[in-house]
Amino acid sequence: MPTTDAVVTYGWLFLAFYLVVIAGLGYWGWKRTGTQDDYATARGGFGFLALGFAYAATVASGSTFMGIPGMAYDMGFKAGYYALIYPIGAYLGIMLVARITKKVGDEAGSQSIPDFLGDRFKSPVIRLMASLVALFLLFYVMSQIVAAGWMFDTILGIDYTVGIWAAAGMLLLYLTLGGSHADIITDAVQGAIMVGITILIFAMFLTGWGFDGGVSAVNANLDAGQQWDTHTDSENPIFANWWVIFLLFVGHIGFTAQPHLGNKFFAIKGTQYMKKFFIVAAVAGMTLPLMFLGGVLGAAQGIEIADPDAIIPVLFIETLPAVFAAFLGVAILSAIISTADGLIISVAQIFANDLYRKTYVPWKGGDPSSPAVNQRALLISRVATVVVTIVAVAAVMTPPQYLSVFMWIGIGGIISAYSGPYFVGSLDESTSKKAAIIGFVAGFAVYAVIHLGPQMGLYDSIAGFSLFPYSENPYASSGIGFIVSCVSTYLGSKFTEPMAVEDRNEVFRGTTELSDGGRVESDD
Repeated sequence: MPTTDAVVTYGWLFLAFYLVVIAGLGYWGWKRTGTQDDYATARGGFGFLALGFAYAATVASGSTFMGIPGMAYDMGFKAGYYALIYPIGAYLGIMLVARITKKVGDEAGSQSIPDFLGDRFKSPVIRLMASLVALFLLFYVMSQIVAAGWMFDTILGIDYTVGIWAAAGMLLLYLTLGGSHADIITDAVQGAIMVGITILIFAMFLTGWGFDGGVSAVNANLDAGQQWDTHTDSENPIFANWWVIFLLFVGHIGFTAQPHLGNKFFAIKGTQYMKKFFIVAAVAGMTLPLMFLGGVLGAAQGIEIADPDAIIPVLFIETLPAVFAAFLGVAILSAIISTADGLIISVAQIFANDLYRKTYVPWKGGDPSSPAVNQRALLISRVATVVVTIVAVAAVMTPPQYLSVFMWIGIGGIISAYSGPYFVGSLDESTSKKAAIIGFVAGFAVYAVIHLGPQMGLYDSIAGFSLFPYSENPYASSGIGFIVSCVSTYLGSKFTEPMAVEDRNEVFRGTTELSDGGRVESDD
């Protein structure tokens, strides 16, 4: 890596300042964390502006700042289909479910999306199934750790292996103390910085940084297959045809079903702030993917790197003064951390809340709301935070290729399983528990057959029919899983007994006043 001594020196100075800031925010969060619910959700603790930036930063992740530019470095402008389509799908998903998740989740005291699904359908079985599938988030955690490791390697001159452990130490510095309060406030600050960096990359691209002739010169210096008039490539599973590109959009509608995103809705002060929250999150979230243009610019400049995911920090080092390159590199590192922290909190809640407090304790005849159980769950949350972080680091000692693809191994499984119960169940309160289970199992099964099986090397075709590009394209596979899960849940609700009226009124208290379907929104 072309790291200079000046970049390393400035980088360490900026990192030291950043460590002081996050340690202080961790203490701030610790002072506001007295219960398991505080640690898991920071319920009602934030306004729309902070939470909007935090949500956008969490959606964007290390993939947006490293994985997608890395894809663009290798594939050129066609990677822009991923970068520009995914936020449209993701924020459409928010519009469909955020408000009802907030209302029902707060009423029931849900602490995660698996917990919300269990409360929504009054089903411990669905909660348990959703909790086990949510463990796929570990792939997402691992991808963020990898991205952080490359940033340490590129900007600070630390070997990748040491860098991933350093990233783990940074996360644990504030997460074990402050939980969701620390997670959200750090994400909000990082989200605002991320928007600024994206605007810089966009300006560099528009001016044709390093070229005479602006954007046209950038395009002219790309290989023919990378230029903006090349849209699909039959040999590239991600952009093989227009159908898989459309499925990329469909799959991302279910993106917000992920536990580390859905639980952010519990933290907003009230449903009256939902519209403003959505506007802030959507504007920031649709700006951030323009980072892919940095990968295009790096490819046009002929920058040579061993790992495509490192193109953005290398571009900074090679084209900007050392002090700016170091600052921007550490800022991107903080952005990566902003996603990893929420993910780790969510995985920790699988053990502390979903499996222990809401499953094991009732099974043993205990009271899940007792003070002793809540304090024990808080302890489990903090211990699980440490364990999950260490396991994630140990699993990526050898980094995978293309973070944006690797992390979707887990994301796709969650989307395919959750989408029917979450989306159909949120939009139609008569949806039955049996229908939700049908949709859950059907969606996950299809995703497992067309993507996970081939990825595990078990087969690459069924009955002589090739599974390409779905075997290599988690986005398209997730899109199919989303459709199957939603359709199966909807059809299942037509052939099973609808949820009892009294149960619906209990679950949707404050939103449902009708006795036979439909929804009436109460005043906020």
